[in-house]
Amino acid sequence: MKIIHSFILMTCFLANTNGIRFTRCRLAGALHKTKLIDKTFFGNWVCLIEKVSNRDTRALVVSPSGKKSYGLYQIPSRWCREGKKGGECNIMCESLLDDDIRDDTACAMNIFHREGFKYWTQWTIRCKNDNLITNEIYKCPDLWNKRPRSERSVRSRKKRFSKKEANRFSYYGLRWLL
Repeated sequence: MKIIHSFILMTCFLANTNGIRFTRCRLAGALHKTKLIDKTFFGNWVCLIEKVSNRDTRALVVSPSGKKSYGLYQIPSRWCREGKKGGECNIMCESLLDDDIRDDTACAMNIFHREGFKYWTQWTIRCKNDNLITNEIYKCPDLWNKRPRSERSVRSRKKRFSKKEANRFSYYGLRWLL
């Protein structure tokens, strides 16, 4: 029975070809787009994903005891259910292996709010107090949707204009009532 079940799961896994193996910057961008992760912990999440799944949405790990962990965050089957929605995240385990990372991230945030990062031993061992990845992802181009250059220049012109106007109403270095 166990062999048949494993075969079915592996068949589903191999048939799932629409997973993604992210680059670091592309992962950071995709996580940012979910709007589920606070910017403060962004580097921790990227590091966690790199260390547990190598940024691969199709990552499936089966331990020697038969326990399975799914997707980017390597979420154990306690939080999901095979074949239909269930578990503590009310999600189907197979949906953690596709390219839609929003549901995976929502489940990971659920785990984080209950257990913290310490739930993932790889985060404690390999990411805690390590800012290398955090520093690297802030170098990713266009990650934080910075304000367009034209908007910034208009803003700076407004500041210069208001300073000039204020200086025009100055007498002996003192500003008079405007």
